[in-house]
Amino acid sequence: MKEVQDIFGGSTYPPFEDHEEWELAQWLINNVNQRATDEFLKLAVIVDRLPTNPEWRCELVYTNGDVEDIGHDQGDDEGHTIDGKVMELWVHDPVTCVRDLIGNPAFNGDITYAPERCRLPSGGTVAPVILVSDKTELSHFKGDKNAWPVYLSIRNLSKEVCCQPSCHTSILLGYLPVSKLKSFDCLFHYCMRRILQPLVDAGQNGVEMVCTDGQIRRVFPILAAYVGDHPEQCLIAYCAENQCPKCINTQFPPHDQTQTTCTLHTQATGQYPPEFIAQGLQPIFTPFWADLPHANIFTAITSDILHQLHQGIFKDHFKKWCMALMGKQDFDAQFHAMPEFSGLHHFKEGISKVKQWTGTDHKQVQHVFLAALVGAAPHLDVIKAGSSLLDFIYLAQYQSHMDCMLDALQQALDSFHVAKDIFTDLGCCEHFNMPKIHLLQHYVETIRSLGSLDGLNTETSEWLHIDFAKKVYSASNQRDYLVQMMRWLQCQEAIIWFSTYLAWHIGNMQTGLQPSDDCNGSDESDVPPQHTTTLLDYAMATRSTQTFLLGPSYHISQWPQFPRRSVQYLRQNHGAEHFPAMPARFDTTLTMFDDELQQCGGFHVRMIFKLPLHLGNYQHPLAYVHWFKPLTHFDRNVGMFCTTYSTQHCLPNASIIPVHRLVQPCHLIPKFPSGDVNPHWIQGHIMMDADIFYLNRYIDFSIFDLYQNHF
Repeated sequence: MKEVQDIFGGSTYPPFEDHEEWELAQWLINNVNQRATDEFLKLAVIVDRLPTNPEWRCELVYTNGDVEDIGHDQGDDEGHTIDGKVMELWVHDPVTCVRDLIGNPAFNGDITYAPERCRLPSGGTVAPVILVSDKTELSHFKGDKNAWPVYLSIRNLSKEVCCQPSCHTSILLGYLPVSKLKSFDCLFHYCMRRILQPLVDAGQNGVEMVCTDGQIRRVFPILAAYVGDHPEQCLIAYCAENQCPKCINTQFPPHDQTQTTCTLHTQATGQYPPEFIAQGLQPIFTPFWADLPHANIFTAITSDILHQLHQGIFKDHFKKWCMALMGKQDFDAQFHAMPEFSGLHHFKEGISKVKQWTGTDHKQVQHVFLAALVGAAPHLDVIKAGSSLLDFIYLAQYQSHMDCMLDALQQALDSFHVAKDIFTDLGCCEHFNMPKIHLLQHYVETIRSLGSLDGLNTETSEWLHIDFAKKVYSASNQRDYLVQMMRWLQCQEAIIWFSTYLAWHIGNMQTGLQPSDDCNGSDESDVPPQHTTTLLDYAMATRSTQTFLLGPSYHISQWPQFPRRSVQYLRQNHGAEHFPAMPARFDTTLTMFDDELQQCGGFHVRMIFKLPLHLGNYQHPLAYVHWFKPLTHFDRNVGMFCTTYSTQHCLPNASIIPVHRLVQPCHLIPKFPSGDVNPHWIQGHIMMDADIFYLNRYIDFSIFDLYQNHF
């Protein structure tokens, strides 16, 4: 980009006249359709002069017949045909994409060059390539228009920038042709082989690239991770969808890439090895990953939190089993009566009537799912299985892991396997021979080899689809849309690159904050807080560093809901005999019971208020609360702390405390009875009528992390 600007005389904004014209072009490209933009002052002529990402190229794939040996050839791939049709394969050069990412000055200070587990020659570094592919629908409500984008990123980038879509750390590598061929698996591998062909030589010999710190390094781009849902993982691994894409089965060791490739070639020559049937392989004889250097596709396939955990084992299996045991009507009533919590979706109609589920919806249900089981489940093993499964799901989503956390992850999985037989005993399911349940055993080894899974999840592709597929298709006229999508993307990429260049050139971007690390050294990585032995110890150890604990800081409403009310008015109109209470909703919080911090307990916050100045000057606002008993009893059958209301002389134990003693919000859930839910509870009186409460450890990750110290 700098070289192109120098051609225009070193000015900042060419080919635009000034900053105002650039802002106009940027607004038009982002907010006006392509046709109107082209007509407005012929702006497209200017945009076409901007430098862009690697240029798109269209490669034609000729098809001729649904043959099974597509992609298995001894000569040139160009002569291969599949079905008598001509399909378009739109691609970027993957090596150029890696060059753009590793040399983007926007990532200076957020990129790592020193490998931690291997040593390279001086001046060399590895670029672990992450591929993401996922088929998505383009048309809404009608039509069958689909796209199959492939995205590329590198693991050198820090997680902080990778989690921000606006940082553009993932590049659209290409669009695979979508076909209804019976031998589509052959077409998929054939196209992927053509897309990734440049990585073969680059991975073996390296390519010199200018990095963000200005140094020139020999970069070896190596395929390290491949993210996809289960059908696509099976497509990549050449196995049927009822098989595991990472290992042969529970009685055999993991797949070996070299042996699998040999088995495929042996089958292609007509020798029919027994391993071909035993491993559940498909007749595809030239996989795209066979020639990629230093790559093992079976270890590169990542564990998918979205489709395997949220939408897989939780939604498709465990939730259905529990609803079959308890009945849809009773289960919906418990979700209706569930106490509210800030940020928690309240399922007033229950969950049985929800037709369209998203990943966010699954997470909301998981926050309170075990709460609906406690007391109402017909057997304790149902609660133990649910607790173990939710522990596994929450631990798998951690942004960093220590050995003790991976041990806890494996322990949660083992506990789930021990307790899950109750569902076959009660007739909810016939067997557990399901791929998604089997795939749970690979999570620990995947995290150890590839790192935490929050950045290797298909949720990433769902976000990328919005910018690189759905918005792009909407900007076209839906006829011959691929060519129009490519042009629209070209304009968008030009605007993004020029915006990045301006920010870097003008100096708005922070660069050079950290010196580049030695290529032969190692970088220190952030680790999660030290896990101590008790809930109180951990809370105090992290109080100064964890943002989820309020400590001395808090936020209250600027304008009170009921200003300037007398005590008598509040007693008469808010139903509190001893002091006022909010009528509609009561929040619960955690607190420390004394200055020595020996006990941790809960408050039922009835009101937050300030006294008139003539009654005294208080540093903090005050809260009128009802006390719960200290959280000292841990119910191991449920896996939660248990408490009840504290009383004094058979009346609620109420007091007024400064708000800075409130440590953080918490979610206290009642113990539901088996059978019908009390109608009075459904009307919103559950916190007043229930006798036993549990501290919901699944309401957010901060509470869950505190809880982990008690297992």
